[in-house]
Amino acid sequence: MNNYKKYWPIAIMAFLFYLAVHYWNSLINLTGTIFHASTSLIFGFILAYIVNLLMVQYERGYDYLLKGQLKKPKRGICILLSYITVIVAFSIIIAIVAPQVVNAVTILVKDGGKALMPYLKKLDHNPAFSQYAKHLETLINGKMDVSSVAGNILQTFFSGASSALSAITGALSSFFSLIATLLFGIMFSLYLLAGKEKLIRGTKRVINTYCPRGSEKILYVARVFNDAYRQFIIGQVMEAVIIGVLCFIGGLILQLPYVAMVGTIVGVTALIPIAGCYIGAGLSAFLIFTVSPIKALEFLIFIFVLQQLEDNLIYPRVVGSSLGLPGIFVLAAITIFGGVFGFAGMLCGVPMTSAIYRLVQNDMRKKNG
Repeated sequence: MNNYKKYWPIAIMAFLFYLAVHYWNSLINLTGTIFHASTSLIFGFILAYIVNLLMVQYERGYDYLLKGQLKKPKRGICILLSYITVIVAFSIIIAIVAPQVVNAVTILVKDGGKALMPYLKKLDHNPAFSQYAKHLETLINGKMDVSSVAGNILQTFFSGASSALSAITGALSSFFSLIATLLFGIMFSLYLLAGKEKLIRGTKRVINTYCPRGSEKILYVARVFNDAYRQFIIGQVMEAVIIGVLCFIGGLILQLPYVAMVGTIVGVTALIPIAGCYIGAGLSAFLIFTVSPIKALEFLIFIFVLQQLEDNLIYPRVVGSSLGLPGIFVLAAITIFGGVFGFAGMLCGVPMTSAIYRLVQNDMRKKNG
């Protein structure tokens, strides 16, 4: 009987694989439902993880300044300072970018209105507009009485109004759902940050109780993933700040329009490894183009030089050395995770790949002595 025990895990994995293949659609629907229901919890966990990086620094500064005194209010004060820092950072970004984006779009619409007129005239062939035209044409040709035409026009109008009302209702529902998700996520993150030590101790106790043999390996994997994500976030933020500042200084030297907005956009998009700078450069060049095509060309040349500086000097020193991940794996992670999960996949895929790469590398070293 003991000889068959070692085959039980294989049999269970095979059975689970059969269930996953046989009930694949149901599994996908169930996974989507669970993910949608726990969106606020996932958001709260991610927010708590990011804010915790700031909170740890504030707690160190708190202990350094007060020499270990007033320990009770330390956690609450540091959580408050961390959230204020995040809110101020987002507020500054929005205050810089939003007005200048609106200004650029206004200029684009104002100058390009004449070029868009031929396309606007094509709306006459749109079914929503052609219905009214047909009713009027029928009335003019005398093929229908006035009351019948008026009834058709009113019916078309109210059906359109009903569609518009349902669209507005759906938009409001989505908006309030988003607000509720954000509020519940923030509340959940506060609970996580306030009792993180107790939560970590409880998690370790559960792992040691139910997986006593593999508890050390599980905790080791968790530490590797935590280090990878922590180093990635810190490194990417540092790199984004450096790139944004350099782009702002270069914009001042070249006398580019929207220089503050351009520096902010390039800095924020630089959070995406490798591809982020190109995304920010394309968006910024388009906005500069609305004012001066020559300045847009100068900006593209400047950002190309800056990108070479980032790839060969800034990124390897600030981020690459901390992750220890070859460039080909970074590019593959961005492509695969970005294609499957979008923007979030670009951000999360690189540290996840880095952690897996580190685990495999350490295991190979251990086995090869």
